[in-house]
Amino acid sequence: MTTAATATASTSLLAPAASRTAPAASPNALFFPSSVPSLRAYPRLLLAFRCPAAAAQGAVLEEEEAEADQRGQYDDDGYEGGRGSAFTAPTRPRTGKAALPLKRDRTRSKRFLEIQKLRESKKDYDVPTAISLMKQMSSAKFVESAEAHFRMNLDPKYNDQQLRATVNLPKGTGQSVKIAVLTQGEKIDEARAAGADIVGGEDLIEQIKGGFMEFDKLIASPDMMPKVAGLGKILGPRGLMPNPKAGTVSPNITQAIEEFKKGKVEYRVDKSGIVHIPFGKVDFPEEDLIANFMAVVRSVERNKPSGAKGIYWKTAYLCSSMGPSIKLNIKEMLDYGLDSSD
Repeated sequence: MTTAATATASTSLLAPAASRTAPAASPNALFFPSSVPSLRAYPRLLLAFRCPAAAAQGAVLEEEEAEADQRGQYDDDGYEGGRGSAFTAPTRPRTGKAALPLKRDRTRSKRFLEIQKLRESKKDYDVPTAISLMKQMSSAKFVESAEAHFRMNLDPKYNDQQLRATVNLPKGTGQSVKIAVLTQGEKIDEARAAGADIVGGEDLIEQIKGGFMEFDKLIASPDMMPKVAGLGKILGPRGLMPNPKAGTVSPNITQAIEEFKKGKVEYRVDKSGIVHIPFGKVDFPEEDLIANFMAVVRSVERNKPSGAKGIYWKTAYLCSSMGPSIKLNIKEMLDYGLDSSD
C-alpha cells in the first residue's frame, strides 16, 4: 500500500491540475510510459523523484515565464527574455593607417598617400591638366611609364565586340624593344638589315619550344604561319603569338620592324572590358605625352567594334606606373582629340 501511494503522489505532481481527478495509473506506467518523452523532459522527471515540491514550484515558474514572454515584458536591464545586458568588448581608438576611412588606403605606402593629395578623387580633369598632374605625382626611384586605362562598353565574349588593334605613337614609347623574326629565304637578310635582334626559321621555332623567350615582339612572315601554329600554347598566354591584327604577321618584314622600333604599340580589351595602354615615359615633355595620348584615343575611337551599342566610352583614367589614377572628362577628351586632329 505504501508503494502504491508513493507512485500515485509522484504521478500527480507530474500531471497538470486538470487531470488530477483522473483515476490513478498503475505503478508500472511511471517506469514504462506509453509515449516516449523528449530529451528535455528527463531532467524534470528526475527532479520529480528526488524533490517533488521543487518540481511543482519549477513548473509554476516556467508557466509564469511563458506568460511574460507572450506579453512581451522586459526586465530591468531593458533586454527581452531576462538574459541581462549584452557584453560589448572595449575597442581601442584607431591610429595611423588603420584610422583611414577607405580600406584600400590602409595598405598604401606613405609616399602614395602623400602624392594622392595633389588630386581630387571625384573630379574630372581635362587632358593637359591630367598630364601635368601625372608628372607631378611621379616620385618613384625609377622612370615610370605613362599609362592610359579606358573602360569601354564592350563584352569581349561576343565576336563583334572584340577590340584589338595597334597604334603608332608619334613620340615613341621610350623603351627599347627586342624583336625576333621568323622567316626564311632572302627575307632573313632583309630582317637583319632592318634591325631585327633575332632572326631564324625552323631553328628558332625549336628554340622557342625549348623555352627560349628572350624577345619582346615576334614577327613572322605569312609563309611561316603553318609552322608557327604549333607554338600557340607557348606564345598565346604570353601575348607573343603573331597575329595580323597586331601587325606581327606581315609580308613586308622591313616595315613591320621599323614600326615597332619607332613606337608601335598593340592593345586589346580584356575580359572586363578595359583597355590598358602605355603611351610613353613620365620624363617626356608634356607636349609629347599629349601627342601620344591623343593618338591612342583616336585609334580606340577609329577601331570601334561593329557590335558596340550605346555609350562607347564609360570611364578614362591616366596614371604613372606607381602613382594614383586621374579621372578624365570624356567629352573634353574626345573634343580635344578632334581639335588636335583638325
